[in-house]
Amino acid sequence: MASSSYQKIRSFNRAILNPITKLFAGRFFYSLIYHTGRRSGSEFSTPVVAAVRNGHIVIPLPYGTKTDWLLNLQAMGKCEVKNKAQLYAAAEPEIVAAAEALPDFPAFLRWAFERARIESYLRLKIE
Repeated sequence: MASSSYQKIRSFNRAILNPITKLFAGRFFYSLIYHTGRRSGSEFSTPVVAAVRNGHIVIPLPYGTKTDWLLNLQAMGKCEVKNKAQLYAAAEPEIVAAAEALPDFPAFLRWAFERARIESYLRLKIE
């Protein structure tokens, strides 16, 4: 994806899609990740797709490993994730490859993530 297209999609998602998604995240399809700003110390929430399985939470990283929410989480080393109305404390962030992460997702999401060519995933240990 071209850099300018990438930035336009991120800007649209941040300004329009994310606030709408937060209205129902944590209860249906999307989850919410709660993290602390590494510079500001402010509390933030970001809608993500997440799978909870085998003591871990796995999150696809369609925008790569340099997003603000991920950098915040890595700096703190912990976060909370609301998934299907349950709040999980999570720590030990680790970036894993698609081959390792995809088995944790249902078939329709694996298919979508493969088509989107998502290469990196975040794996968190549930505390």
